[in-house]
Amino acid sequence: MKKILRLFLTGLLLSISATLYGQGSNDHIFPASAVAKPYIDFDSKGFLVNGKRTFIVSAGVEYARIPRELWYDRLLKIKRAGFNCIEIYTIWNFHEPTEGTFDFTGDRDLNAFLKMVKDLGMYSIVRVGPYYCAEWDFGGYPIWLKFKPGLKVREPNPQFEKYVDRFFDHLLPIVTNNQINKGGPVILVQLENEHPNGWGTAMPDSYFKHLQAKALEVGIQVPYFFSGLHHASDPVGDGKLDDPKRPNPWFSTEFWSVWYSQYGAKPGDDDLYDRRTWKIIAHGGNGYNYYMVHGGSNFGYTNNDEDAASYDYGSAIGQAGDLRPIYYTFKRAALFARSFQDVLENSVADSSYNKLITDTTLKITARKSPAGDIVFIDNPGKKAISASVNIGDSNNALTVLPGEIYPLIHHFKLNDEVTLDWALTRVFAITKQGNTTTIIVDAEKGQMIDLHFAAKSPASTTNPAVKINGLSVSISQTMPAILKPVEYLFKVGDQSIRVLAMNRHWTDKTYINEVNDLNYILTGADYIGNATINNNQLLVEKESPLLSTQDTAVWLYTEKKSTLLKSGWQDPFRQPASIALNNWMVKNATGFAASDYKAINWLKSVSPQPMGADGDISPDAWYRAQVDIAETGKYTLQVNGGGRGQAFIDGKPAAKWKLNNGELTLNLKKGKHTLAIFAAHDGRDKLAAYIGPVDKVDSKGIFGKALIKKGGPFISELGNWYYTPAQKGDVSQGPPAFDTVKFKKYKIGTDVFNTREGYAWFHTTIPAQAAGTDKLALLFKSVDENATIFINGKKVFHHEGWNQPFEVEITDAAVLKAPINLTLFIENYSNEGGIDQPVKINAIGDAQTVSNWQMKGGPGNPAKKNGWTKMMVSKDSTGGPHFYRSSFTVTQVKGKTLIWRFDPKGLGHGTVWINGHNIGRYPEKIPVSSFYIPECWLNNGLNQLVVYDEDGKQPGQSEIVAEQVAGRTITPINADLN
Repeated sequence: MKKILRLFLTGLLLSISATLYGQGSNDHIFPASAVAKPYIDFDSKGFLVNGKRTFIVSAGVEYARIPRELWYDRLLKIKRAGFNCIEIYTIWNFHEPTEGTFDFTGDRDLNAFLKMVKDLGMYSIVRVGPYYCAEWDFGGYPIWLKFKPGLKVREPNPQFEKYVDRFFDHLLPIVTNNQINKGGPVILVQLENEHPNGWGTAMPDSYFKHLQAKALEVGIQVPYFFSGLHHASDPVGDGKLDDPKRPNPWFSTEFWSVWYSQYGAKPGDDDLYDRRTWKIIAHGGNGYNYYMVHGGSNFGYTNNDEDAASYDYGSAIGQAGDLRPIYYTFKRAALFARSFQDVLENSVADSSYNKLITDTTLKITARKSPAGDIVFIDNPGKKAISASVNIGDSNNALTVLPGEIYPLIHHFKLNDEVTLDWALTRVFAITKQGNTTTIIVDAEKGQMIDLHFAAKSPASTTNPAVKINGLSVSISQTMPAILKPVEYLFKVGDQSIRVLAMNRHWTDKTYINEVNDLNYILTGADYIGNATINNNQLLVEKESPLLSTQDTAVWLYTEKKSTLLKSGWQDPFRQPASIALNNWMVKNATGFAASDYKAINWLKSVSPQPMGADGDISPDAWYRAQVDIAETGKYTLQVNGGGRGQAFIDGKPAAKWKLNNGELTLNLKKGKHTLAIFAAHDGRDKLAAYIGPVDKVDSKGIFGKALIKKGGPFISELGNWYYTPAQKGDVSQGPPAFDTVKFKKYKIGTDVFNTREGYAWFHTTIPAQAAGTDKLALLFKSVDENATIFINGKKVFHHEGWNQPFEVEITDAAVLKAPINLTLFIENYSNEGGIDQPVKINAIGDAQTVSNWQMKGGPGNPAKKNGWTKMMVSKDSTGGPHFYRSSFTVTQVKGKTLIWRFDPKGLGHGTVWINGHNIGRYPEKIPVSSFYIPECWLNNGLNQLVVYDEDGKQPGQSEIVAEQVAGRTITPINADLN
């Protein structure tokens, strides 16, 4: 029940507040040490970076989900959208997948990633864990932690803390050496993540104090905090952000932009998250981090049980690096917030502007600061509203779009000579270009360009649209239809003020690029990538969607002039829709099941062990044991399990089943047999909000005592549940008499506590058992969170903790002969509560034990050259896991980024490698049928594809398909700066 980030709860999650994980009101941040304060500091009104008020516009990305060769592309796209910060997780099992082996090289080179962030002029927020969530396998914990007796996560536990410390000894020096006071980009550090008990500066137990002590010991000097700050899809909600008791700025470390259940953009995403962003800006927020701006891919075996290869997230920058509409709305908010960070990072709410507009449909908030004021006019409705703004003796008209929060600027100092007295037109961005201050404003055809300036000395202009009256300068013009931005210019002393008036089409295509410490404005391109200066020539790369059919003019604005850039437009290119995969080769991967197979170096144990016990991190494993059958007949094998299973008897496929069901029926002949079981899973739970032992949590494969008995099946599910609310002390009096007036029907998995602390009785009846039954086991997979078990009114067992399986046995033969009243008293202390998973009964009683197991994890080596034969096409499954291999040819085209995806049509469950790179698991669990092949992993020419299908289904229908909408054309353009 505490698995509150499950896919089926997406709609609910996107509407709930940041109190979801118990962070309460503590959104405080520990201050920087004295040595770091000159570089990163804060007060109650905002952040200061290098002594300057700085609005932090942060993008959540995971270097673990991006090939290193594509880091720069993704980071540059983020920077071009106005972001000044990158937030990352440093996922533990990504860096220590096997115990004691640490990897910070290649795609795992955290130091190189942070240096790249620094080289691009951005900051970084590093979330060091040790828990991460992130829809990542096991929440980021290394699987080997499951096999440490007595280990409990996220609570005071010396053993867990020992392994955390060892990891931090390798991780934290990389982070500390990249702190801003040491020349790096790191300005904030988060310890832990979404802990149910400790957020901000709260440290409820010694576990938190241990993490703090370790971080400080290793050298964390920048500000830090626990768990996160204001996680929500709408972090502001309806609340006010100003809080005189808070000693630090308001910041959201997880502003959920779209969701991990989505692929690609859907209509309305841009408007929805645009409004939620502007709410932060308008109500006193001092920064935000979108989670995610680029989601990326779950390469290898890193996905959890809610996703597969894609972690696209519906984000601004797609899985393949393409730009969605929300990218441009993110850019608009980012450039505005950073343009006016001197106001937004040092302001208070101001009610003196409340009568600026008489239309009460529009809501007004305002921020007042020593640097100037910003008045925000909020149209929460679904229709555009035209209104008059009353300023002095004038009435000025403006139109506020549906859902828009429209900013008006008042008394903002542009330079030592000129103040922007009023901007009644939307300001897109302000940038300094030497002695020129450029203001980019946004107005559609027919709307007013309405700007008023106050100068310290007389102004001059050659533009008749710029009106000068003493020390007042104004521009009041109706926006025309445009083929390029409209330019207005005036000078005061040696300072120039330039206004570039654009419509939304043009501002979306406007980028402010810093090259050699000078700002260059480029407008007209869908995206501007690399920009360099060589021999006084500005060289830039313009990127357009592959499917664009016409060129667009790109204008460059430098300090003193505007230039139409030369374009090297390429004719439209049609990427082939697909590439056929032929000449398939096959390799049987079921040899591990053969009777005569020699299981050398396999893990040996009396009872089968969960997957990962042998150190393997893949989602596949083989088990072997011998069974001696006394007489021919139908038998039931019982063993705990998680995932999917395939049984083989003497090397031949016998049955498939869901391992979670706990039992399997087999037809067996008298004699000795080799029993082999292939187990696979689709990712482990991310353990959101989980505290406690992990040895039995979400185990995969088969494990525990294995029994086999003639007859069956013996396990059945209990239904017909009822519940009634209770008080905490009621448990001591025993369960109340059951009746259907007091007790109401209950469905397993339902929260009866409304996400609050509470207590309740749950009741059902166990049917009378067949004659001769002398033992019955009650199988509880998860109750949320503490449960006391009563049999016929008598207390027999107490269990604490959710998401932990336990059993209760009934061995009184007299009791088993009659229907049994089963009653649970459940205590819930946080979030949802009740009976998480179905409760089952097991009547197998005494049975033959299957012992002496062998286990080996992994699918085998996909690169191994021997054993391949030509595939003979068949419509039937080949019966167990098989490798398949094919090749395909890709022709790279100069100036084009072509995106290719693998479509596993017709296949079952499995893994795919391209040229030796593991590109992830299928099938996808989100609305995309194919998965992304990073272009950096493709050869120009021949490429090799290897598929491991766990179900043995043939790949004859699968193919390489084009994602044309994600492809790009890169065009070099240049301008003479003389």
